[in-house]
Amino acid sequence: MATASTSCDKLPIDWEVLCAEGPALTNHVGCVIGNSFYIHGGVTKYGTTHPSDKLYKMELLSSRWAEVTDPGSPSLSHHACVVLENRYMTLIGGWDGRQRVTKIYVYDTQEKRWLFMNDSGFPEGAGLSSHAATVFSSGRILIIGREGSLRLQRKHGNVYELTGSVLSGQFVYRKMTNATSSRSGHTVNCLGNTVYIIGGRDDQLIEFHSGYSTAEPNGSLTSKFANIVKSCKPMTKPPSGRKNHVTFTGNGCMIIHGGETFDGRSREPVGEMFLVTTKPHLTYYKIGNASVSRASHVCVNTGDRVIIHGGIAGKNVVHGETYELKLRK
Repeated sequence: MATASTSCDKLPIDWEVLCAEGPALTNHVGCVIGNSFYIHGGVTKYGTTHPSDKLYKMELLSSRWAEVTDPGSPSLSHHACVVLENRYMTLIGGWDGRQRVTKIYVYDTQEKRWLFMNDSGFPEGAGLSSHAATVFSSGRILIIGREGSLRLQRKHGNVYELTGSVLSGQFVYRKMTNATSSRSGHTVNCLGNTVYIIGGRDDQLIEFHSGYSTAEPNGSLTSKFANIVKSCKPMTKPPSGRKNHVTFTGNGCMIIHGGETFDGRSREPVGEMFLVTTKPHLTYYKIGNASVSRASHVCVNTGDRVIIHGGIAGKNVVHGETYELKLRK
């Protein structure tokens, strides 16, 4: 019988502690703007329905977290985040403690203030949570699942385009299709002109759609990811479905870390890492089991650095450590 995975002979990459003491959060969001790593919201205790309104910033040169106390920060978890104009941390949807919302909040990292945007076009009586978003070079934002009623657990696989600007204070949702699979806790990444939707359900690990274009991280680290396959053998079949993982891209490849699997092996977050090359077709490689097992964590990729923060691990403990990915020599 064919095995599901073939690991590398030696784990070629792993996580190393960047900051051992940070805000303990899960189901939060994050981004890098300039030399600063921002994280927002989430929850401090597994299972709670009361999201945080805290915003934190780590200067990448010092690797220390500090709370940003500018007034107006919204209480949100299970939301999405994109960066606009290399200045605005833009929060989309999420759970506000009472219901799913479609509101757009913006933190201006230059003026150091919160801005509330007006939004329109989303179906009445529905909201967003555990969805994923990516921004294109044009400034248009693609939002994929999870749309549902304001409080119930029904979910849909709809895709929306969000257009507008911070300057105008106006954003408009437009439904593009409902032909995608229903997912929750998935990731969305763009390589070349193709969007890859990963995880969030027990089957069809990766779904992809062409005809898009966005800027990809271009740095010394991400350009080396594809070299990892030289020490690994392709898997005979794709990994099992998973959710609440992270995915980051390199030169013609994607790397998946952690999450919660649907295969019944474990009810706790895993440390598995997989590399997926996209040409000439999707090929999977199991890098191995990382030293850090996490789910519902935040990942940022500058091209030269990949950093994760927080999330849950064994026994649903919420963590506050920050790790940086290191290539083994």
